Amino acid sequence: MIQQWQVALRDLPTEQVPACLLCSSVAGIDDRRFKSLLMLPDSYAIKRCPTCGLRWLSPRPNAEGYRHLYSQEFYFGGNGASPIQYETVASDRFDYFRKRVRRAASILKRDIPLSILDYGAATGDFVAMARAEGHQCEGIELSDDARVTAKRRLGISLLSPMQAESLKPSQFDLLHMNHVLEHMPDPAAHLRWCADLLKPDGLLVFEVPQQFDNDLDRLRRVLGYGGRQARFDAYSLHHTYFFNPKTASLLLQRNGFKPLRLRTFNPDKTPLWPPRIKPWVLFILLSVADKLHRGGNVIEVIARRNM
Repeated sequence: MIQQWQVALRDLPTEQVPACLLCSSVAGIDDRRFKSLLMLPDSYAIKRCPTCGLRWLSPRPNAEGYRHLYSQEFYFGGNGASPIQYETVASDRFDYFRKRVRRAASILKRDIPLSILDYGAATGDFVAMARAEGHQCEGIELSDDARVTAKRRLGISLLSPMQAESLKPSQFDLLHMNHVLEHMPDPAAHLRWCADLLKPDGLLVFEVPQQFDNDLDRLRRVLGYGGRQARFDAYSLHHTYFFNPKTASLLLQRNGFKPLRLRTFNPDKTPLWPPRIKPWVLFILLSVADKLHRGGNVIEVIARRNM
């Protein structure tokens, strides 16, 4: 039985996205199989570009619809959230955020502090980690509720999109986005904005999911265990685009960046200590998939701004 909050999600105001972001093709093909994996109702659909293979959500919530979606009620712990406790998931990222910053700092070969911007800062965990490492770090977050949570839980004041207009060109050594770009209504325009904020040799570090096209989800679907949304909820709608390594690389190259490294497996997310069966199995499966054909479950990129 459909719940009242699911009716509210189904009836959010929407907009059409008729053309491919990368090649401007207007012949997007309905991808019904992947629509069913997200448990999408008839008011939403997934399109696939026949030229480059990029997938996107259309119709999708418009600006007003996404403001409702990214609320405490639906996304940050409410009935429509998946997982229910967002804060627990966010806190688990601290260790691999630290390793990610240290890796970028080694490429930049600069003494700390680095000037860092975290876009899509959510509840402030990356900003807290970067500051604890001695860097100067600011965060931008769209959600009013998430900014309030960051202030309450960590004492961190995140910038709103309006406040972000005060940022200056060539201000940052490093711009970080963790599972943000797939939420953007126009990732191409956003990357051009990011390039403008970075110093001439600055780095962009981001991670997006390789949704649908990874070997773990394929195996789950074959075994009939997972690989699809358990229900229609906020996480069925929060991704506007669905990237693979090819489309992620094209997006970067056409909007001001040179990819330095791309991998589809983040070993820091599947620690091997303390020893447990599940992390070891995931580590082996995803690392092999990445090496064979970039078939891991994420796309992690380090890219340098084109000078």
